[in-house]
Amino acid sequence: MVWTRVAYKDDAADAGVWGTRTNTPDSLQNIRYDSERHQYDPRCAFGPDDLHYTKRMPSAFFETQLASYLVWHKVDTVVVTGGSTSGCVRATAVDALSHGYRTIVPIETCADKHASYHFANLTDLQLKYADVEPVQTVIDWLEAPECSKVGA
Repeated sequence: MVWTRVAYKDDAADAGVWGTRTNTPDSLQNIRYDSERHQYDPRCAFGPDDLHYTKRMPSAFFETQLASYLVWHKVDTVVVTGGSTSGCVRATAVDALSHGYRTIVPIETCADKHASYHFANLTDLQLKYADVEPVQTVIDWLEAPECSKVGA
């Protein structure tokens, strides 16, 4: 499993253009390393072989070693989950498809600031970039004996 999260230096000098899109207390450039907003949700369960990347842009592929890792392990399918359907989930799903991966977004594993953004982006992802499926459908597929996963 690969986990990603966003964080910037205290002065946000590494936030780039994305970090300048808004300037409110909850904006991206205000996520600092080791801050509460940089922490994973306590419900997350990490495995001993899981990878963790801190990223500075929406896509988990951008300026991380994710593509190289997936190529090395001969991965052909990526399941994308996350906290912002219209942001990081969408960007990662589009980049996954662009890298040649079958891409799956489980509906219940992402969200957005408003339900309309969430469902509009899920619809667009389904039409153009990914298989958007109920989470139980994805779990059943992952647990099928013929499904081989990295780290399994």
